[in-house]
Parts: sequence; structure tokens; C-alpha cells
Amino acid sequence: MGPLRLTLQHVLACPCVPCYRWGSVMRLCLRRFAHVVAETSYMDSPSSYSWRDLDYEVPSPVDYSGLAHRPYWVTREKLQARDDEKEKLVAQVLNPRDEFSVKDMLSCWVRKIGSRHHRLMQENTDGNSLSGARYVRYEQVARTVNAVLQELGRKGYPDEALQVLEWMQLQGWCRLDPHLYTTIIDTLGSSGCLDLAKKIFSDMDDSVKKDTVLYNSLLHAYCKSGQVETANELFNSMKQKDCRPDLSTYNTIMNMYVKTDVGLTKVLSLFKEMCLQGIQPDVVSYDILLAACAPKQHVKEAQRIFDTMKKRRGIKPTVVTYTSLITVYANAGDFRSAMQVFGEMVAEKCQPNVKTFTSLINSCRKGGHVEEAQTIFEAMKEYGVKPNVVTYNALINVYTERGEQDGAQRVFLQMVQSGLQPTGVSFTVLMSSFKATGAFKEVLSIYDQAKQLKTVCSVQTFTEALDACSKAKNIPAMIKVLDDMRAAACPPSAVTCTVLLVALSSKCSNDVEVFDLLHSLEVFDSELAQCCHLLLTNSSKTDTEVFNLLGRCFNHIPQEDEKTWTALGSSLLDALWALGRYRRAALVLGWLCDNSNIHDDLCTVTRNEWKLDVRRLSSGGAIVALYQWLAHLFLIAQQVDLLEYSDSEDDSNTSDSYEDFAALSLFEDNARLDESVVNVEVTVPYLPSLVQFEAKESIHDGSEGMNVIEETKAFPRFVTIITGWGKLSKEEGRSQVRAGIEREIIKLGVPFRTSNDAGRWTANGEALLRWLLRPETPSRLTLWDMSARLSR
Repeated sequence: MGPLRLTLQHVLACPCVPCYRWGSVMRLCLRRFAHVVAETSYMDSPSSYSWRDLDYEVPSPVDYSGLAHRPYWVTREKLQARDDEKEKLVAQVLNPRDEFSVKDMLSCWVRKIGSRHHRLMQENTDGNSLSGARYVRYEQVARTVNAVLQELGRKGYPDEALQVLEWMQLQGWCRLDPHLYTTIIDTLGSSGCLDLAKKIFSDMDDSVKKDTVLYNSLLHAYCKSGQVETANELFNSMKQKDCRPDLSTYNTIMNMYVKTDVGLTKVLSLFKEMCLQGIQPDVVSYDILLAACAPKQHVKEAQRIFDTMKKRRGIKPTVVTYTSLITVYANAGDFRSAMQVFGEMVAEKCQPNVKTFTSLINSCRKGGHVEEAQTIFEAMKEYGVKPNVVTYNALINVYTERGEQDGAQRVFLQMVQSGLQPTGVSFTVLMSSFKATGAFKEVLSIYDQAKQLKTVCSVQTFTEALDACSKAKNIPAMIKVLDDMRAAACPPSAVTCTVLLVALSSKCSNDVEVFDLLHSLEVFDSELAQCCHLLLTNSSKTDTEVFNLLGRCFNHIPQEDEKTWTALGSSLLDALWALGRYRRAALVLGWLCDNSNIHDDLCTVTRNEWKLDVRRLSSGGAIVALYQWLAHLFLIAQQVDLLEYSDSEDDSNTSDSYEDFAALSLFEDNARLDESVVNVEVTVPYLPSLVQFEAKESIHDGSEGMNVIEETKAFPRFVTIITGWGKLSKEEGRSQVRAGIEREIIKLGVPFRTSNDAGRWTANGEALLRWLLRPETPSRLTLWDMSARLSR
């Protein structure tokens, strides 16, 4: 009665079997009983098998996966056999024999596990080699194949996993369910095959319902790769198709927003949407919110989120929660608050981990709390936490910020002695520490140590070495570092190109060194480096092509990264001016003003005074701005009635201004050119423009809001250039900018003067107007590229 009892247990375990199937079930029971009676007549020993080893199921489309949880079917030996079978099948799929493909191997596997039933069901054998697959339980095949797919995904073999899926799709007896599709999409997503995962998701059969778990698998793949827009489109499509997002969906999207630095506002908006949908957040949701507060140092919001979480019933802060809050305070440099959170964490008997202590050490960095950082580092032993490389790097950073290079080097040696492998960050931080003190030889010595460990040399390590060589004006050493960088197939970053451009503008002592650096930019297999090289050397490019090169160059820098954007733009302007590409430098400055808000406050216009503020520019950029500013004023001066303007001004001021002008001018009368020879070109969009004067439009004033100039033929009483750096100046600036502006003012003979070392140059309006209307002024203000000017 064993087979009969076994079959009845099948039916009882699956109440979904319709009533009209009971007749077939009873006939199958009788048939099985007859087969067993016939089989026992020629078997050697009745005890050579057990009824429990039989693995039959009703041959119907009904899913019997519910039997998987029954203790009758799952034993310890059977679980071990399944694991062994999975490992063996994975090994065969990854290392197939030459005469077998993955599909042939899987077919042989099915025939093998189904062949032991052939003797009991001989009359159903139709001669087909695959007929044995009909006698294998679908749940057994699906379970094993699913485990194989997961193992292939974990080991990073998407092609083999795809072949397994294709084999299952070819089997007529196989029913692909959402769970198997979820596994294959997870496998492809973790391997970076997003296009293939999306295609499989789109080509799924209509009989397979796309549930929330299936959507989450593809969402997770998009979020892991940082494809924000694609993930948002899939998320919206999910909601439109009445597939209700769950907690995992919202946590995945919010975590993606945090990793891509979208901002706390966007994360909070999605969190509120989740709560309005009736989905209760868990501790992971609050951890994500706290992580979103860390980059921008939203201290108050982080503390408010933490307090709200503690008030919720059933949610208790974990070590990740406390560490996230400590990280927020650490980024803000609030050491005391970080220690208070740590004290609360210990009081709640929450065991800190290595990330907790690393965040505490980082909180000591901005305040220079070296002693406290060292105490925290030593306290890790009391908690049984072993420091890792990141912890040592954080401690080295604290010593570096304090300017204690000996302490930083001692911590570095301690890390090496503990058996830890230094990373690129370890060497970079140590090199930066010595570079800040001008110990450039020590920087190169550390670089040589890092170079011996080829795996740790990152672009930051190479950049630090290049910067040290540049500051030491050691161009041959820079060339060697660049050769090492190319040999390591490490493309330069925007910061690396900035360092090279600075060296080109002011560190080279001869043309040979300039040529070597330009050649190094050219041979790099990097779009950014090649674009910089073309901007510096190729004079045949049209203005449109120059703008396209600039767009390709700055596309490598996020728009919100103003520091890197400004540094690269300033160094490019300096290099162009140093190489004699004056007109191209003006094109670059104009493009920067049009495509960023960095130079929005460059010009300020009021009724009586127009100001040019060049404090935020580099030396080359400030000089270009001066020439373009004067060119704007020249075009406006062409529309001003000088006689009417003279009647409204004091003659004494005019005479004083002209005395200053005569003293400053270095140009002889025989050097003057005819005005009609050259047309002044303006490429930088300054205010005020000639169109605004003619249309009587409003002109923006950074200090007084919007003013309207009533007289179209007006010219200001004063024109001022703010350079900063004066000893009595209230505005800060750079000495290179002031020196460059002063040099060009004297060269041009413009009637500007400075007084009391106040960091600004001022010209009387009428004196400047008369200078602008001189016949030789257009040729002085026109910017040419050196090669083009020589060719003329």
C-alpha cells in the first residue's frame, strides 16, 4: 500500500486539484500498485529499495511546489544530496567537455535523474531519449536549476546563466515562473549585463505575471549601476501597471538617490510617498535617510530623523543607525556630538564595529583633535574591534590635517607592521602630508614605494606625485610619472589635467619641457587629455569646433562640482595665455560664462560706477577679462556723445586723470595704428551690452537689485577693477592676479590708478572714454593667437 499512500499524500498536500481529476488519480494509484507487484517478481531482494525513495508526482500541469516544505520529502541526507548535485552541475556547466554544450549537458542531467524510474514505467517509454524527463518532478528540476543560476550569478558567469535559461525555455515540460526570472535577472544585473536583463524582462511570456519581486530585481540592477533616470522610468511604469511597490522597492530607490547624491529633499519626498501608501518604514529606511544627511552635513535633520525613529514602536536603532548618525556629525566636524551619540550607543548595549570607530576618528579631523583620535584608536582593543586599512587612513588624515607628518608616518608604519596592505588612499594621504610642507623629495620617495605595489597606484596617487613635481619645477620627473601612469593604463582625471596645465603655464623653463608635457597629453588614451591638447595646440579649429571641444572636456566634470570646474577652467586659461593663444583664451572665458554660474558676479553695473571683479579668476583669466571688459567699453564708447558728456563733468577731474594717463602710457605716437585697420571683437558676455543701452533695458546690479539707465548715451563716472590682495583691502584676492592686471594696465596705458593699496583700480569715466576713442585703442584691445598674428 506504499505507492497508494504516497499518491494520496500528493493529493491531500495539493487541495487545488479539481474534482474531475480524482478519477485520473485513482486510476494512477491502481496502475502504480500493479507495476510494483510486477516489479517485485524479478527484483533480487525486496529490501533493496524503499518506498520513500520513489519520487513520483501526478503528470498534470498542477504546481506541486507546496510539497517542498513537508518533512516526509526533505531529510538531512536529501538536502546534502541536493547541494552536491548543484555543485557538480555548476562545475559541469562552467567546464563543459568539447563535444557537449551547456544545453546538451543539462539534457543529459535530466535523463540521468529520470532514468531510475524507467524500469517501473516501461510501457510509457516511447523511445525518445528525453522521455525520462516526464518522470522527474518539476519542483526538483526548478529548485536545482534555480540554485545553479544563483551560483553562476555569484561567481560572475552571465553567459552560462543565459544558456541555462534558454535551455529551460526550449523544454516543453518546463514552466518558467517569476521566481526563476527573478533569479536570472539578478544574475545578469549583478554582472552588469543590464541591456540583456532588460530584454529578458521585456520579452517575458504573457503567462508569467510580473510581480513586485520581479520588478525589484530589475530595479536593484539599475540602482546598482547608478542609472537614475532608467530606474525612475521603471518605477513609474511599475505603478502604472497596478503592481504595488513594497518596502523593498522604496528602500532600493531611496538608496540609489543617496549613492548618486541626488539630495536629501528627493529622498524625504519618496519617504513621505511610501508612508502615504500605507507602507511602514523599517530600520533600513531610517538608515538610508541618515545616510542622505551625511554628504551635505544636514545635522539638524539627521537628529530629527533619529529621534522620530526611536519613537516608533517596534523599531530599534542598530549599529548601522548609530554609525550613520556619527558619520553626519563627523562630516560636520562636530566631535563632541559624535562622542555623545557613541555614549548613547554604548549605554543601549549596541556593540560598535570598525566603521563606528572610523567615523569617530574622522570627526577629529577638522578640529585637529589628534590626542582624542589616538585615544579612540587605542580604545578599539577594549571593544574587541580590529582596525582595518580605512581606520588607519582616517588616523593618518587627522595627523596630516594637524601638520604632524612624523605622526602620520608613524601610523603608516604601524599599519604595515600589523600585516595590512596599504591602499592607494594610504599613500596618497601620506604624500599630501609631506607635499604641504614642501618636502617634495619625500613625496617622490613615498611614490616609489607605492609604485612597487602596482595594485595600489590610483589616479589620485599619480596626481599627488605630479603635483609635487610641478611645485618643485621638476618637469623631467613629471614626464617619468606620466610614463608610469600610461604603463598602468590609468587615464588622467580632471584634477590630473589641471596639474599638467598649471605646469605648462608657469613651471616650464624652456620650450623643450613645454613640448614634452604637450606630447604627454596627446598620447594619453583619454578624451579629456586629448581635448585639452587640441585646445592648446591646434590653431586651425573654428570657434564652433572649439566650443564642441570645451563641451566634451567639461562633460567629464559634474556641473555641481564647482571646485573642479573652476580649477580646470582657470588652469586652461592660464596655459592658453602663457602659450600665446590670446583669442582662444577669450573664447574659453566666454564659454565658461555662458555654461556655468561661476562667473555670474564678474560684472556689477550701477548708475555711477561699473565694476569688474576678477578675484575669483586666475591670473590668465583675469587678464583676458580685462581685455574683454575694455573691448565692451570701447563698443559702448562709440555710441556716446563726448561733447555732451564733457559738459556734465568737472574739468579739474579731467585734467588730473589725463596727468595720470600720461604718466602710465608707454606707447609712443609712432606706434599708433589707424582705427579702421582692426575691428574689436568681444566674445565674453559682459554687462552692460550695447543692445541693452539702445533698448533702455534693465541692468542687473548685484548690490542694488534692478536699475534702469535712463540715458542711452550715458557713460559711468567711474570704472573700477577689483583685484584684491591690497594690504588695506577688505576684499581678499591673489597676488598673481593683482600683479598681472597691473602689468597689463601699464602696458596698455589705460588711465586707471590705485590709492592706499586698497586692492582695486579706478578710472575716471571721461578720462577712460577719451582713451577708448583714441585711434590706436582698437589694435591694443584686439586679441590674436600668437601663430595667427605671426602669420599676418
